[in-house]
Amino acid sequence: MMIDASKLRSYAMVLSLTASSALVQGANNSLTPAAAADLLFQLESLQVEVAQLRGKVEEQSHELAKMKRNQLDRYIDLDKRLSLLLSRPAASTTTTSPLVSQSPISAPAVNVISAASPIVSAPIQVEKPSVEVQAAYRAAYELVRSKDYDAADKAFTAFVVKYPRNELTGNAYYWLGELKLVLNDKAQALKNFEIVSTRFAGHTKEADALYKSGIVYDQLNQKSKARALLSSVIDRFPETNTAKLAAGYLSNIK
Repeated sequence: MMIDASKLRSYAMVLSLTASSALVQGANNSLTPAAAADLLFQLESLQVEVAQLRGKVEEQSHELAKMKRNQLDRYIDLDKRLSLLLSRPAASTTTTSPLVSQSPISAPAVNVISAASPIVSAPIQVEKPSVEVQAAYRAAYELVRSKDYDAADKAFTAFVVKYPRNELTGNAYYWLGELKLVLNDKAQALKNFEIVSTRFAGHTKEADALYKSGIVYDQLNQKSKARALLSSVIDRFPETNTAKLAAGYLSNIK
């Protein structure tokens, strides 16, 4: 329950008026011992209530700050990496991903989100993002930024179906993982993160996808998988901010 700031102001006003009244009555020598004791009791009671309310306000402020920090961790580095990708010149040629899958996850190949999306095995040929692809990606990304998560989920799902082999498709699967977490679908979130780290091995979002997979496994109480994935991020991407986040999270797993 949020604390109404006006309630604190009301208590402060009561304290002020009560104290003023006590001073006036004391000056006129009209304050009896019984009245003085009663007044003192009221003042002490109000002080206790004000202290309690202040404690609750501080606690809520701490929780809000914690939520903001968690939100910032979720989106850290994403805008920077997105800008790097979208700043590349558009081209229609294809290139072969130089890295094969090195994911520590031993689960079988995950299912594609939509039945209409073709199954692709790593390594795959990835296309440079055209102007059309970049526009579609930006449109879906803006839905995330505006916190329209259901619409963003649909937009990125449509994106990976229409562009299964694009450089931005790995990013789209990563965002689908993030969105599924927001929508409280951890199983589907894991599938999307694992697509990034297996089908798009070597992608700029691979470290982030492994890190988020580790967090989800921890939330599912699969501690050994969580530790393995987080350790993999630290070992394979030691100089990245994601590795620092993984190390911090790993140290808190019990």
